[in-house]
This record gives sequence, structure tokens and C-alpha cells, in this order.
Amino acid sequence: MTRSHGMSPAPNRRSTGCPLEAASSRAPRLLFLSQPTRIVACGCLLALLLSAGCNRPVELAYSSTEELKELPASHQTQIGEHLRRFFGTPQNPLLAMPTEDEEAEGGLTNLVDKDRLKHGAAVFRQRCAGCHGITGDGAGEAAPFLQPKPRDYRRGVYKFTSTPYGSKPNRKDLVRIIRRGAKGTSMPAFPFISDEDVNDLVDYVKSLSYRGELESAMVRVAEDDYDEDEEIEAEDYSRAYQRIHRNWETAEYETVLPVTAEPKYDDESILKGRQAFLDRACSKCHGQDAKGQMEWLSAQFIAEQESKPAGEKEQINFDAWGHAAPAADLTAGMLHGGRRPIDVYRRVYTGINGTPMPAFGQALSAEPETIWNIVHYVISVIENRHVEGLDQLKPKPLPNATDSENPEATSTDTPEPTSTDTPEPTSTDTPELKDDKPEPKADDKPEPKADNKPEPKADDKPEPKADDKPEPKADDKPEPKADDKPEPKADDKPEPK
Repeated sequence: MTRSHGMSPAPNRRSTGCPLEAASSRAPRLLFLSQPTRIVACGCLLALLLSAGCNRPVELAYSSTEELKELPASHQTQIGEHLRRFFGTPQNPLLAMPTEDEEAEGGLTNLVDKDRLKHGAAVFRQRCAGCHGITGDGAGEAAPFLQPKPRDYRRGVYKFTSTPYGSKPNRKDLVRIIRRGAKGTSMPAFPFISDEDVNDLVDYVKSLSYRGELESAMVRVAEDDYDEDEEIEAEDYSRAYQRIHRNWETAEYETVLPVTAEPKYDDESILKGRQAFLDRACSKCHGQDAKGQMEWLSAQFIAEQESKPAGEKEQINFDAWGHAAPAADLTAGMLHGGRRPIDVYRRVYTGINGTPMPAFGQALSAEPETIWNIVHYVISVIENRHVEGLDQLKPKPLPNATDSENPEATSTDTPEPTSTDTPEPTSTDTPELKDDKPEPKADDKPEPKADNKPEPKADDKPEPKADDKPEPKADDKPEPKADDKPEPKADDKPEPK
């Protein structure tokens, strides 16, 4: 038995069925074919490799959070099994909610059709997983090179929504960000993909948030309510799942609408908005020049901060994902959440979820049109619009913190303690000392009358009686103590006159 050029396969070698392996075993035989035949054979082999691929499918899996990994092994296993039961795998995803309906399959209700969810997962792996990761944790292969970082869907927190602060986005919000992207970030726009792809993709992204939120909720339940050897009850999973689902469903009916109609976009509104921008704390973060705090993202700035003592370091704000969250540079003209007036209005009115940007809707409830003025000013900055007198506006000075410089406050403060605490000595001593000199000059003879009438008014009528008759007794024994000794001295001098 002859061997073909000594190139027979090695004994006991199992074939895996991979076309690449089969091709490699036949490759030496191609060397003895004619050149045209070899070209045709190579072309067929290449087509075979591209079309068939290896029959070893890569098994994808959702990753766990660091919080889950810190739990006891028994709780990790329990929670992991329930997550697979509710949400499946990346290749066969589910969005199934536990229910008490006996007719439901396995006690679960599918919130989204399985085929649609599977199609959405395929679109996600093709267009989104490179940045957002298979699990939707924002840790895709490209993530380390991107700034700002891709969104981590597992927290269920979305920045740019049309719903109130702290609420979930509605379906239109997610469709909009997919179609339009986020300007100034690595999130591209996908205007060319079909509506079916977008809708199924939205459902799959929501399932990633459901899964991540339930995982975090059950970690807290396990830590707070269960010992290591205890099994987590099914009711806890159901209760947490129902709460998450309710929050997502409620968001569909919570769209924020402007309190007032938008005024005319003109210089007057822009000037009012600029003044409000300076007075309403906007400039504290964005700066009076509206350039924001983008230096926080500079490697040089971070290195300088790390080299400073703890007391001299600048306080940097972080977002819900643990990343530095500087105030935006409005002059760059790139608003991540959209530059339509209604988009800017919602950022000012409700704030931005997961960031230090606060909501001003409540603070400006008494002057709702001021929000539109701020919106117009922001848009004018983006458009680089010149407005006469804009640079001359300055922040209004804050009111004085103390009342000592206010004459009305001092005039009202001083008489109250004197009239309530010690009325007799103050009313008899101070006015008489002040009136000693003018009275003799203006009234030479009627001094005794002046002493008889005005004193009872100042002393509330009991003291003049004590001063009329018992004045000679004031020099005796008991009454000087009642008069505290200053009164008889003050009465001795004017009486002989």
C-alpha cells in the first residue's frame, strides 16, 4: 500500500468538522495540480471557509456585577439561576416576569415576544456590543479608548430623557438616541437601519436594564435579609421584578411638558437668560464664560490633583457610574442630549439623571418663563450669536448677611430690651440726664411744672406720686432703697431751681 507522498493523517486524530481543518489536510495535494486548477481550487476553498465557518459556536454569557461576586457562593448560585430563568442567555434572551397566573408557562409571563427579543439581541451584538459589551455593562472592547464612557445599562439610569428626574426613559427617548446619536460622544446615529431593527433593539436594551436592576436588588436583599445558609424566597424575586417593571411602565405616561409657552427668541430674552445664568448658580459650575469644567478630563489636570495635598485638591463631581462628571462646555456647541429648545428646556427643568446637574423646575416655579430665558441664552451661546450689552451683565450682589448695618434693625432692637428688662432706671436716668441742660435754658420759671407733668408720663404715673410728697422722705431711711439712690440725686439739683 503506497502512501500519498507521506502526508497521510496522523493516527487516532479526531476530526472536528471544521472546514479550516479539512482544508489544511488537503492543502499539500493542491501543490501537484496545474496552476489554473490550483487557482480555481483555492477560490472554492476560500468560498467554503467564508460561507461555512467553523461549527464551534462561541458560547456567550452575561457577566456578573462585582457586588454579586462578593456574596456567599450559595447566594451567587441562587441569584444566577433565577436570572437565567427570567432573562435567558445572549443567544436566547428572555424578558419573562414571574406571575401568579397558573396558566402561564412555568409561572412566567413573557413581556416581549421571544423571536423579537432574539432579533434585537443579534442587532445589539452587531452594532452595539463593541462599546456597550455583551452584558450591556459599558465594558466593550472599545470602551477603554472612549470619553465619555459608553452607558452601563444595568443600573437602569439614562441621562437624556423626556421624563422627570429619577424616572426611566420612555420608548421614544430610546428610539431618538438610537436614530440621532449623542453629539460630542462616541455614540453614533443609526438613521439607516429599519424600524423593526430599532424597535427590537429597544426591547433588548430594556431587558438588559431589567436584568441588571434585578441583580442589584437581589444582592441587597441577600445582604440584608438572609444568612449564608438560607435560601432566598421566590416572593422576593417577584416583588423586586414587579417594582422594576412598574417603574418602566409608568415612564410611558410621565413626559415633561413646558409650564408656559415659549416666548420669542430675541435679544431681550437672551439678556434675561444671561442674567439668570449668572444669578441662579448656573455659572458656578459652567463658569461665567460658559466653558464648563472640561479640564477634569485632562490627564495633566488629574496628575496635578493627585500630587496636591488632600486639603488643596479641587473637589471633582462624579456621575452614577463612577466617572468624572464635569459641567459641559456650552461654547463647544455640542449638547449631548439634543439642541432643540425643548431638549434644553428639559435639561434645565428636570436636571440630568445620574449626574450633578440639578433640576431648576421647583426653584423657578414662581417665574417659569425664566427657564425659557435660560434656554435662549444657552442656544445663543451654541450659535455664537452676538447680543449687544451681553458682556456688560454682572452677577447681582448678595444681600448682607448681618442686620447690624441696617438702621431700622438697630432702632427696633435697642428700645425693646430697655423697655422690657429694666424700665425704671433707664426711663428715669437717661431722659433726665439728657434733659437737664435744655430745660433750665428754655423754661426758667416753669421748671417745677415741667418736673410735675412730664415725669408721670415717663414713669407711668406711679413714680410722680412717690416723688411729690415723699421727696423729703427720700432722705430718710427706707425710700432711697426703692429709688435706687440715683433718683433723689437727680431730683435734688433741679428742685431748688
